[in-house]
Amino acid sequence: MDEEIRQAIRRCARLRRVEQLQPRRAEDYGGKAVGLAALARGGFPVPAAYALSGEACELALQALLGEDATIDALLSRRVSKSELEALREKVRTTPLPNELVRSLRDTFRALSSSGAKTLAVRSSSTLEDGDLTSAAGLFESIIDVRDEAALQDAVRACWASLYTERVLEYASRSRAKRPERVGVVVQALVPAEVAGVAFTANPLTRDRSEIVTNAAYGLGSGVVDGSVSPDTWRIDKDSLEVRECIVGEKASARRWTERGIEEGPVAAEQRVEAALDVAQVKEIAALARRIEEHFRGPRDVEWALFEGRVYVLQARPITTLPAIRKRSPRAAKKRENIVWSNVNVGEALPGVATPLTWSVLSSVSDAGFRRAFGSIGCSVPSDAELVGSFRGRIYLNLSEFTSILTQVPGIRPKLLLSLGGGGEAERLEADLQKQSSRGFLLRLPKTVARYANENRGLSERVNHFEQVFESERTRLLSVDPRVLNEKSLNQMLRDTERLLDHASDVMLTVYGNLLSSAAVLAGLLSVVAPGNTTRTARDLLTGLSDLDSAAPGLRLWHIAESARAQPEAETHLLGAEPEAWTIDDVPDGPTKRALEAFLKAYGHRGAREAELAEARWSEDPALLLVALKAHLRSSSSERPIDREKAQRALRDQIEKNIEQRLLPPARPMFRHLLSFVRRYTRLRERLRGHVIAVLGLMRIVALEVSRRLERNEPEVGDDAAFYLTLDELHAVLQRPHSVATRVRQRKARFERDRSLPNPPDTFVGYPPSSEHLTASDVLEGLAASGGIVEGRARVVRSAKEALSLEPGEILVTAFADVGWAPLFLVASGVVSDLGGPLSHASIVLREYGVPAVVNVKSGTHSIATGDWIRLDGDRGEVRVLERRE
Repeated sequence: MDEEIRQAIRRCARLRRVEQLQPRRAEDYGGKAVGLAALARGGFPVPAAYALSGEACELALQALLGEDATIDALLSRRVSKSELEALREKVRTTPLPNELVRSLRDTFRALSSSGAKTLAVRSSSTLEDGDLTSAAGLFESIIDVRDEAALQDAVRACWASLYTERVLEYASRSRAKRPERVGVVVQALVPAEVAGVAFTANPLTRDRSEIVTNAAYGLGSGVVDGSVSPDTWRIDKDSLEVRECIVGEKASARRWTERGIEEGPVAAEQRVEAALDVAQVKEIAALARRIEEHFRGPRDVEWALFEGRVYVLQARPITTLPAIRKRSPRAAKKRENIVWSNVNVGEALPGVATPLTWSVLSSVSDAGFRRAFGSIGCSVPSDAELVGSFRGRIYLNLSEFTSILTQVPGIRPKLLLSLGGGGEAERLEADLQKQSSRGFLLRLPKTVARYANENRGLSERVNHFEQVFESERTRLLSVDPRVLNEKSLNQMLRDTERLLDHASDVMLTVYGNLLSSAAVLAGLLSVVAPGNTTRTARDLLTGLSDLDSAAPGLRLWHIAESARAQPEAETHLLGAEPEAWTIDDVPDGPTKRALEAFLKAYGHRGAREAELAEARWSEDPALLLVALKAHLRSSSSERPIDREKAQRALRDQIEKNIEQRLLPPARPMFRHLLSFVRRYTRLRERLRGHVIAVLGLMRIVALEVSRRLERNEPEVGDDAAFYLTLDELHAVLQRPHSVATRVRQRKARFERDRSLPNPPDTFVGYPPSSEHLTASDVLEGLAASGGIVEGRARVVRSAKEALSLEPGEILVTAFADVGWAPLFLVASGVVSDLGGPLSHASIVLREYGVPAVVNVKSGTHSIATGDWIRLDGDRGEVRVLERRE
């Protein structure tokens, strides 16, 4: 060994107590060491730990491997897997310098004498756990180190982990100012009874007002790597009151024993109980809150509980949160009284949302609702929490919505619920925080003027947007993302974001106008047609022509009719199996060309189409085949066009009856108002189609990012991008790094949320741990589409189950997803647990003339496939007449 290097190693071989590391000189010890040093100096309960510098690693490897094996040298040429394996093996088997052996011996003895039974040895890269980057998961960590020889092996293993393809890939794109070094932290291992991670801001919803704590029995490695389904606690950060506790399965636990780390099953009675009690949860939350205050920013905190004491193992910054928005005491104190509902929004995004979908739609929704309220002259508090997530499902804050709308004279919660759906009307009325109408009235002249200006120029604005939209969408669809480098792919993602913002802005402007004009119309009808306001308003909005969201179903019916004239195509469609069918299988001819044109126009749509992880019709056309087969098998002589004529006749008659009740001077105003509502309804449906098209573009980018992530880390699977947030997608494209641990944890959380029962569609404060639904033969909901029908029920909870729907059956579902619209024309009626009269699916159902009742809450629980039921779409009632044998 060169004498100069030997002297340098002797100088830096000594391990230092982490609390003795000076902030300005600690960087070379790596991110973990820096974080532990800051925690220890802050007085937090950190297990005793020592740190070895990255310089010691660099010098030792230089002496062992030579200049040709430095990271810089390896990056300058092509390196094979076998060469990297040979380098790792050489590092793992070559003895350490004597100076370092002596220092490790002293460290081991010092920790042992302080009471440590065993040690944890963790890599501490100079690029790990920084405020802007995270290389977590790239480097080795070894737990349960029990003797001096094992400690030397562990240090060599940490150093050897520098020579992997993942590290080189990360280093080549991280634009680091110097070669990576691997510091090492040697720490007393806490033989935890319970361990986990506390996030001082919700990592998925990005809600800074709550702390999320995961907890499981034994060591925390099972929680961190996602192999254990932990308990999840959501705690209000201000009051430390528990918002929600979801007990995880905790099927197994890793525990320290005298024999070593052992993994075994958790007793059945312990699995169904929370691993922590409320007092312990509050103690951990308070500790995490203090850490956040100390570091002046949100942190994820790994903790361990042993013999009644909580230890902090490490704390990393959470780097993907938006700018902080303080909550007012008013909002914090009343949280237990907030009414949450997903009756309407749950139809647009039913079920559990993936992290990518939530990060995109939650920000769009929040901004959109603020814009919509502003368009009708209402001010929205800056700290208003309009959208929330519970067990992965999206909910709206009805308390905040109704409070904001009290600025409009005459608007009460019951009117809002009649339009949008939901419950707890009495609670909303009792707890209503009425806001002054003074500002609304002062702004009213400007609001009216702006409203008039927007309406005068709205058609031009929509037309201009659609020209820009079509041009930009065509451009993006022409790009093959597979040939783009990371920078260009990241730009493509940003382009789709901008297009989504533009589309959402125009759509929500229209939606604000729709809400305001619908509210005025409802107020007028409550005076002219008292007692039947909701039904009258609904019937006045039937029979609309050129409704964009209704077009796919109607077009498929026409394709089925044309297939009857092409026997070869008809025979093929009737005999094909949906799971394996593609358009390419259809015999050449008019039917195939019509289906190809259909996919070109509507291929971006699909079931749960707001969820980015869901396949579109262009990827999986099975549902289209089901609709075609059903139309071809149907013996009904009634055509959709006949229903539409009947709907228009009913609408015209009701409109005429209302006009006759009005004084002549008021009739033109009524016709004008009604034309506004109808126009905005059509525009909203058309623009929603554009938003879904942009989400389809975003899915294309996410699939390509997933492909690249899987190439670098096969264990993440082919859908990894959907388990990252939008900010994290940008980060991984800007500076590629390991996401395996994060994706694994998110997937485990997603599957756990999916396995949990849905929270009630409407609840107060926090969802109950379980909901007990009582089966009933009589269900009441909201009348969404008029008509009375009897028939056999078909309960459908997923797109796959929808493939079994037969012509004439009544579709019973948890949510009437507008992506299932082609099946609406197959069914004789639709019953939905969720939804409101102004929801997208309800509008489509009225256009089709299919009787429907929504918001029945327990339809999928009370009704079974095969039951004979009666659906009254006029009264909003469903009766089970005969149970299946």
